[in-house]
Amino acid sequence: MTNVTDVKSITGTAQTVRQLFTGQKYGLDYYQREFTWSEANVRELIDDLATSFLTDFNKADEREQVASYRPDFLGPIVTSLVGGTRFLIDGQQRLTSLTLLLIHLNRKHSGFGALQLGSAAEPRE
Repeated sequence: MTNVTDVKSITGTAQTVRQLFTGQKYGLDYYQREFTWSEANVRELIDDLATSFLTDFNKADEREQVASYRPDFLGPIVTSLVGGTRFLIDGQQRLTSLTLLLIHLNRKHSGFGALQLGSAAEPRE
């Protein structure tokens, strides 16, 4: 259990999505609610990401140029490091949705598409 009185400092740093996920594992404390985002919440997140990306998008841009597009603010992700585990305090719904979106995009890119129940190891035709 996280004890609020143990907080010694709060620091805010901007991070890329890659930084959020590279080498990170997150824990959830007992008081965190279950995943409750609706389809409308997820659509809003995707629409925000797409709008931000398409503002800078140029079909002729190479990967290096795309990497330099202006960043988009996804909202705060607040964590607390306790005993070597980084617990999510705020942003759980956003981080979970972003994780699921990245898994989906990775599978689409890898040729797996939507998986059928009972056939997780085989791509769907």
